[in-house]
Amino acid sequence: MDIGQSEQTFLAMLADVLEVASVSPEEDYRRAPLWGSLTAFSLKVTLQQKYGRALSLAELDSCSSAAELMGKVLQ
Repeated sequence: MDIGQSEQTFLAMLADVLEVASVSPEEDYRRAPLWGSLTAFSLKVTLQQKYGRALSLAELDSCSSAAELMGKVLQ
């Protein structure tokens, strides 16, 4: 998958929140070692601050990949 600068920036932000080295678009970010309610809330707040997207925790949990989340946020 060829991704642009905004997608790369999004994936870097996601990796930072998850405290992992990197996240690929097809990866299920919810499988990160630190994924839990606190990390989900941190991601929710970060998405709202950086992208102006107020996703619910249920919406975050419903995404099966980083690409799916990215699609909801960068649309």
